[in-house]
Order: sequence, then structure tokens, then C-alpha cells
Amino acid sequence: MKKPILLFQGDSNTDWNRVREDYYDLGGGYVHLVQHAFPHVLVLNRGVSGDRTTELLARWHKDCLEIQPDYLSIFVGINEVWHKYIWNKPMTTRQFEENYRQLLELVKKEKPTTKMLLLSPFVFPIGDYNEQWMPDLIEETRIVEELSKEYNTLFIHMQQFMDSHLTMHSMQELTYDGVHPTPLGFDFISKEIIQQIEKHWNL
Repeated sequence: MKKPILLFQGDSNTDWNRVREDYYDLGGGYVHLVQHAFPHVLVLNRGVSGDRTTELLARWHKDCLEIQPDYLSIFVGINEVWHKYIWNKPMTTRQFEENYRQLLELVKKEKPTTKMLLLSPFVFPIGDYNEQWMPDLIEETRIVEELSKEYNTLFIHMQQFMDSHLTMHSMQELTYDGVHPTPLGFDFISKEIIQQIEKHWNL
């Protein structure tokens, strides 16, 4: 019997040093931890460090549509902001929304039964962070949440989720630089994803 496929897509926070030449390698982050909770599911990781929605779209056919996932998680958006202000790679929030909508539309067209989980981007005010990031980041979070409602997906408000752990842990305990999670941060993220999946999906 064919195993259901759970595909994780995104940027470095999903990639997390996976061996891209190995079809089944899950990297060392939250995807690897989530996999342990669902041994009867084929879990795949196609996150790519540095990706924005633009780059996801460019590889979407090969790295998503050809895989035909039964379940799909998307965690992207921080590089739209980070790269805009640090590396002068401008992208408007409108472009972000258009790209993200196209990703979802392509999945719905090619495999309408695919169930999806969307994670909004987050940041802590340490590392390369600059307060000028926040208007874009807040708008991106609103966009992802609205798209989640429109496309009837699961949604995790990552800023609220990560902020909720600051009562017991420092920003440095949860992330290396405000963007990339530590092992403790990944542990919290994986547990939240597992909880959402177990609550809403029949896996």
C-alpha cells in the first residue's frame, strides 16, 4: 500500500542543511523531528536556503507538483524582507501575495485533494534585524493568514507562537540570529506542527 506523502517546502528554516542529492534526506531541523511522529507517512523535505516565493515558484513543478503530495506545508516569507533590506533584492508585499497565491493555485489545479498547512514568517529583534522590516513582515503575516482562510488550509501564526515562548526562554535560546531556530526552537516548532496535523488531518 502506497504511503501518503507529506511534503515540507520553504527556505533555510525548512532546508536546514539537508543533502539535496539525497531524495529522502530531511535535514537537521523541524522536518526531521516531525517525521518521527508519522512513521507510516513518506515525509519529504524540499526546503532551499535563501528561497523566497519567487524561487519557490521557479522550482514548484519539479519540487512539488511532480511529487503529488497528499499533505503540504509551506514556511516562507522572511527572505522577502531580509534580502530586501540587507542585499538590495526588492520585493513588494503585493508581489509576495501574488507569488504565494500562484503556489496555492497550482497545487489546487494539479492535485485538488492536497491538504495544506501554511506557516507565516517571524523574526526576533536580534542579529541582522532592523525595525524597518516590521511593516512588511506584519503585512506578509496578514496575507498568509488571509490566504489560509481563502484556501481552507491549516495556519500557524509563527510570530505569536514564537513570542509565546519568550516567557520562559530568551530570544537567543530560541534562535541563533532572530531568524534561524536553535535546536530548542526547532523542537517547539515541530511539536506545534505535529499537534496541528494530529488534530486536523487523519494521519
